[in-house]
Amino acid sequence: MIFYHHPSSFGLTNSYLIGPDNGGDAIIIDPGNFDNSILNAIEENNLYLRFILLTHSHESHIKGITTILKIYNAEIYSYRQSILDYEANKIRDFMTIDCNGFEFEVFETPGHTGDSLIFRYKKLLFTGDTLLAGSIGSAPDEYARRLIISSIKEKILSIRENLYIFPGHGPPTSLEIERKFNTAFKEEV
Repeated sequence: MIFYHHPSSFGLTNSYLIGPDNGGDAIIIDPGNFDNSILNAIEENNLYLRFILLTHSHESHIKGITTILKIYNAEIYSYRQSILDYEANKIRDFMTIDCNGFEFEVFETPGHTGDSLIFRYKKLLFTGDTLLAGSIGSAPDEYARRLIISSIKEKILSIRENLYIFPGHGPPTSLEIERKFNTAFKEEV
């Protein structure tokens, strides 16, 4: 598997590119920016961007879609039916998305936004702005904050395995580290 982390200066966000070792159809998660470095990673590895997975619809996580769709014939997968006036495949809690052999499990985690999702691929979690290293995403009010914490506890912390977390901002972390040290989970919900 090819795995490429692309940090973007636009919104200080992370995008993630996944594809098969020998080239073929690839996936991008949260294309906040699409520049030469990510284009080179795609082309140098004989990949073709076919799938766009969105953890939520904030501009800093979707801005690169317009450029991508000028170059590649890619499908968008989102909680929303439409992103930037492009049709999207609407996905929901506990669905599995088959991206040409890469199967992603979907978890709805509202709170940061109403359309927040987490994607799991094997031992990897792509958490967008729901779960960050040492913290959780921002919330507009106390109710939304408790909603984020509740959905993470119910759907993510309940997973017994130690998974690697790739957030929408900041460094990667692990489920084990977040269980032990993330102070948001010490609060009563």
